[in-house]
Amino acid sequence: PSVVNLLGTRFSLFLSALPYTGFIFCMYEPYVASVFTLSALLGISGAVIWTANGEVIARNSPGDTKAKHTGLFWAWFNASMLLGNIFLFFYLGDSDTISAHKRHVIYLVLGGLCTCGTISFLLLSDSGGDVEEAKEPVLKPLIDAIRFSRSWQLRYLYLPIIFTGVSLNFWSSVFVTCIGSIFSKRSYLALGGMFTGIGEILAGIIWGRLTGHIGRQGVVLCCSVINSLVYYLVFLSFPFDAATADKAEDNPIISSNIYLTLGIAVLLGLGDGGFNISIYSALTTIFEAKPAPVFAIFKLVQSLVGAAAFLYCGHLALQYQLLILAVTCLVGALSFIRLEQRPSDDLLNVEVIINVNAE
Repeated sequence: PSVVNLLGTRFSLFLSALPYTGFIFCMYEPYVASVFTLSALLGISGAVIWTANGEVIARNSPGDTKAKHTGLFWAWFNASMLLGNIFLFFYLGDSDTISAHKRHVIYLVLGGLCTCGTISFLLLSDSGGDVEEAKEPVLKPLIDAIRFSRSWQLRYLYLPIIFTGVSLNFWSSVFVTCIGSIFSKRSYLALGGMFTGIGEILAGIIWGRLTGHIGRQGVVLCCSVINSLVYYLVFLSFPFDAATADKAEDNPIISSNIYLTLGIAVLLGLGDGGFNISIYSALTTIFEAKPAPVFAIFKLVQSLVGAAAFLYCGHLALQYQLLILAVTCLVGALSFIRLEQRPSDDLLNVEVIINVNAE
């Protein structure tokens, strides 16, 4: 939050996008030093770019438009999964392996697109707040983040945020690994990412609109049911060693097929997107006056949980990973619904929270 406060959202977005572009280009001819260095920079940049994203959404979403704008942002953000994987699917075709030449072309194309996106950040208007906020001490947002982290509102949100970290690791890492372990065609990996992206885009469109009718707690409840169905279908149709073996050898309960897998991918994106949109909407509503510090907390918790999940995902059998997902989804949903059921007068303005904690 201190970086966003110092540089403003426009330059924060631009500078934090540079390591993403560099990481893609470094995969053209990967070296251990460059990959690990840029991976470390990605962690730092990710915190800044998501904090700035939250600031932009909050500052440009007056009144009751926050849920709709969050949904639009989520749909556009995940359009990259759809477009990138469409390119990979048609370029790779029926290949069982990816040659060095194909790898070079893939990363040149993706790196070029990322460069265009990075430059486009400079065209944004800066939403860094008014002049008074710009004169705040550099460490003030960091101090605010520490204070907000102890607020009861965030205490209710920690559990659903933890679930999003586990879910992020599952659909971005475990699910793709399972597809590669079950099916031999490399283009199916792109299909899996493509259909997960479709689910995430649909989540932005559907849940962004439905929030005004059924509320955030209604969205989270629906997504919990969808996620439960996803985990059950994965449990039935994926071999239990699919997450840990290069080539799955266990027999699934029902026969695996690509059509069922792609349906699961859409539902997976739909359920994950709904949780994230609801959390984003809650943060921008409750902490409307100063969103940057709480988005920094959100990304910190989500990233820590995602890193922890990544450590066990290559060693823990699939059924136990599904159990962790189901439990964290249920507990996170109950905690979020409990927050939404509190009287609206209890959702204190951020400035009040600061004053209470300062006394």
